[in-house]
Amino acid sequence: MTTKTYHGEEIVLALGFFDGVHLGHQALLEETKRIGQRLGCKTGVMTFKEHPLELIFPNYTPWLITSNAEKEAMIQEYGVDFVFLNPFTEKLMKLTPEKFITDYLLKKYNVKVVVVGFNYNFGYKGAGTTDTLKELGKKYDFAVEILPPFIINTHSVSSTFIRELISCGQVDEVKTFLGRNYALSGVVVQGKGLGHQFGIPTANIKLDKKIILPSTGVYYTHVHYRGKCLNGLTNLGFNPTFEKHPFSIETYIYDFDEDIYNQEITIEFKKKIRDEIKFDSIDDLITQIKMDIDQIRKDFID
Repeated sequence: MTTKTYHGEEIVLALGFFDGVHLGHQALLEETKRIGQRLGCKTGVMTFKEHPLELIFPNYTPWLITSNAEKEAMIQEYGVDFVFLNPFTEKLMKLTPEKFITDYLLKKYNVKVVVVGFNYNFGYKGAGTTDTLKELGKKYDFAVEILPPFIINTHSVSSTFIRELISCGQVDEVKTFLGRNYALSGVVVQGKGLGHQFGIPTANIKLDKKIILPSTGVYYTHVHYRGKCLNGLTNLGFNPTFEKHPFSIETYIYDFDEDIYNQEITIEFKKKIRDEIKFDSIDDLITQIKMDIDQIRKDFID
């Protein structure tokens, strides 16, 4: 949660789920701050811990770009006064659009201005639109600011579009829309030790299961550990050369030999090198991995 305490001050409040805090979200945050400065008001973001689809259509809930902790930290970096990360409950889900405004939003916050994106929906079954919000603003005396689509290279920037890029392995395109490279953070855990056996030690990380992952394959990555940025080769997949091998995220870190078990690292994805391949033998697999290591060193490091 935010380190500041809200005491009912007049507030300019941005609404949305903010998964990824992408460039469109960042524009929304900048507009919220600008309005707050003009009016001399506090600023904030009201968002949810759970994606609303977890309650509405659980089978269609997207895997997310950022965890709640990452999302909150990123929003705070943009300088709004408050981040309200609220639970999305069944009671809240069933509120009509007007009840959402009167019985939830206005009871919790002294809203002066609400700032939303062009496709914002709210209330039971998403029946409330930006037009509904404007009507309710007039009725209950708060202003509404609606931002148009944020377009880059003919694409409307959205969390859905960025998730598609990530899941297709197009990680080198993500920065254009997210404003940074896609990254995963996790604790290094004990793997099967196969890399060590063949002289190619790797760091295996354990992740939040609801975080979206790039498609299986080999990637050039940057590994962030204790303030260092190191070059890496990351393999995501089931390693089909071995029977019944569990899904894993394994990273070979260049020019590095420290013991980092139980330490948290962040893997920043730069470019996909190849898809996952099933090899006829372990020797063929090791030969290919060594070729991948050499190719990345040649193309990106040396």
